[in-house]
Amino acid sequence: MMTFSDTGWARASPGVSVTPEKKGRTRQTGTPWTRSGCLTCKRRRKGCDKAKPSCNNCIKQGRTCEGYGSIWADPLGPGAKVFNPRETSSKRRRLSVSPSSDSISPLQSPCWDVSSDMQSPPGTVSGWFVLSSPQPRIIEDIVPTSRHEKTTDDQNETDIYMQVRQELVPRPHAYPSHLSSNESHYLQYHVEHGSKLLANLESDDNPLRSLLIPRSMSSPLLMKAVCAVSALHLANRSHHFDAQTAAADYYGRALGGIRTALAESSTDSLSDDAMLAVGLMCKYEVVRGSVSQWVVHLNALQRLIASRGGLISMDRDAAEFLRGLYVYAYNMARISNRKCLTATESCPSDTDIGPPRLDIYIGYTEEILKLCARIAELPSLEGDTVSLRLAIAAINDSLMTWSHASIPYMIPHGLSPASLVRLHLVAECFRDAAFVYVHSILERMSMASNNASIHTPSVPDWALLISTPKSTAVHRCLSRVETFPLDDHCEYSALTFPLFIAGCESNTLAQRELALRSLGKLQNNFGIGNVRRAKDVLGILWTRRDALDPSASRAAESSTRGVVHWLDILEELQWELILA
Repeated sequence: MMTFSDTGWARASPGVSVTPEKKGRTRQTGTPWTRSGCLTCKRRRKGCDKAKPSCNNCIKQGRTCEGYGSIWADPLGPGAKVFNPRETSSKRRRLSVSPSSDSISPLQSPCWDVSSDMQSPPGTVSGWFVLSSPQPRIIEDIVPTSRHEKTTDDQNETDIYMQVRQELVPRPHAYPSHLSSNESHYLQYHVEHGSKLLANLESDDNPLRSLLIPRSMSSPLLMKAVCAVSALHLANRSHHFDAQTAAADYYGRALGGIRTALAESSTDSLSDDAMLAVGLMCKYEVVRGSVSQWVVHLNALQRLIASRGGLISMDRDAAEFLRGLYVYAYNMARISNRKCLTATESCPSDTDIGPPRLDIYIGYTEEILKLCARIAELPSLEGDTVSLRLAIAAINDSLMTWSHASIPYMIPHGLSPASLVRLHLVAECFRDAAFVYVHSILERMSMASNNASIHTPSVPDWALLISTPKSTAVHRCLSRVETFPLDDHCEYSALTFPLFIAGCESNTLAQRELALRSLGKLQNNFGIGNVRRAKDVLGILWTRRDALDPSASRAAESSTRGVVHWLDILEELQWELILA
């Protein structure tokens, strides 16, 4: 049986830090603070007289009253200020939790017992509000000093203030009352913005909402993981320090909860929520722009899925989400990190969990991604010329005959025909990128074999096996991207790999500028940190190539092999770049 140390995570130290309980703060006299005030006063935690259309307190202090609408600007601009540095303290409802429980350090915080919450009958669980009518209850951000202080007018204004949340947040059977104000904030950001930008496909059945939100309501561990990704994504888009701090805190607490779950149960009985949390840890590192840590989580996820007996042992919705996440990340990682991944079989196919659905990460690109993973393995056939030629020819034939309609996917509910067209166009860009990628890998193999004086065919001989020339594939890919409104639709967020590989093999300044400009739009619009890393590699690569002097001596040319390859740059940097 696998132990928790086998997954790649180290055991957290047993010690915990406990701080003395803080004394209650005495509220200053003046206008009492209420939950139904204007957004400005609520953010400052100041009293509000609730005057319309602007409160008098803001006017007297020369501040701009933000009114009484949703707490999130719509749309949220990259520079929008969301939190005040002094408002990051967590105000929780404490029913059965000891006062000192919040003093546990992030990396050592234990995972809450989810099973105990789920086993009690509805209406009897301590710390829960159970829905007793068709009207949904609202998760309260702040607990009033006394429930008798809430007036009918306060409640009416609160209902208006929370209208957007009622409309967007999926309604599980019951809402936990232990959510802090920060958790509510980041949960709402995830629902209204993050979930729509962190997927390559947006539909009514987006599992980042329909799956994760209801589950996180009953799983404190999964809630921490969701909040970590949400806060980090907000930080990437707004460059807000408090969101960055909150992201790191939630991330550490989620890791602590995962360690506890692994220590308290065997890996073959690990809960689906804990498995989903591991998947979100990998997603967190991709959003952060990690060049190493995502590998640990991805390999751990693979081992945990295998130890559970495969995806078939999980709830189908959770299994489909993890399969899409893993297949996408694994095959994208093989493109630039062939040696760093666990040498095991991939996740089970869709046939193990039912008919294939159009995945929010993979879209129509699954077959092309798997072909790219096969291209990454071509160097292992370098000593066998016959096998190498057969493999190249087979890959070329598969790329030439590929069709987005070759697999009859189940279409998610609410997906528009326009979205399907965009997914098709993105998949065509991936096919162009695959042609560029196979040329790039073969060229690097030729460079290595020439330096090693190994008798192998030259690049022109190998290139004849590829139907589409590299320059044609680069031009076709960039020409497609140039027509896309990259700031408009989440389907285009998947274009990091096509733009990166086309940029690596671009020969003109115009092509380089187009690739870099397009990657910049992806970074700004979708808030994914690994796009920044891809741009960094392109900058270094182009600088190295431009520095090569055609009149340089043979020794100088030998030191650079005549051509600088992007995989050589990654090896020098010791970066495990993932282009998902």
